[in-house]
Amino acid sequence: MLTCMPLLSPILLANSATRQQSLRVLLPISLGRISGYIVLSLIAYLGATMIKSLISDTTLMGYLLGSVTLILAGRLWFSLRTSSCCSTSTQTPQEAIPLFMTGVFLSMSLCAPVITMMTLSATTPSLGWAIAYGFTFGLGATLLWFLFFSVVLTAILKESLIHLSRYRVVLQHTAPILLAGVAIAIFNGWIHL
Repeated sequence: MLTCMPLLSPILLANSATRQQSLRVLLPISLGRISGYIVLSLIAYLGATMIKSLISDTTLMGYLLGSVTLILAGRLWFSLRTSSCCSTSTQTPQEAIPLFMTGVFLSMSLCAPVITMMTLSATTPSLGWAIAYGFTFGLGATLLWFLFFSVVLTAILKESLIHLSRYRVVLQHTAPILLAGVAIAIFNGWIHL
């Protein structure tokens, strides 16, 4: 849960860290993670060894997550540029598809719990059970994470923004730069999935 803070904090900060806007950001990421776990279950069930080895390639998954993170940083940066020229427009949260894909790639980390879920899915008697394993694992993996980021971290970021309101523009412009830095760190292997 805490390993996602470098990725999510800039996105939440750039969206003013209100509860409603945080939910608009966190929901697609959480759904992407759940979908990713279901996909991993299906892959395990179908026994595609080539695809399993592709997913276990942390370099490739790092490049994919890094690319999506860089796209998010770019969109965040350009949305600041377009919103600064239009004085009455409010800033819109990030689009759901890049956030969803971020969640999918975050779920591709093959740690011991995910491998256990894949093992259960590989030995299940039916496709429905494999989907059920992936869904329940994804729900369990994202529920506490979702609540933490939507309740605790949003409140902390919102309070921080109140105290740092005079630096709001600087923070909003720093957030995409920080997010791009995270993407570069993922590309270079300094941050692992």
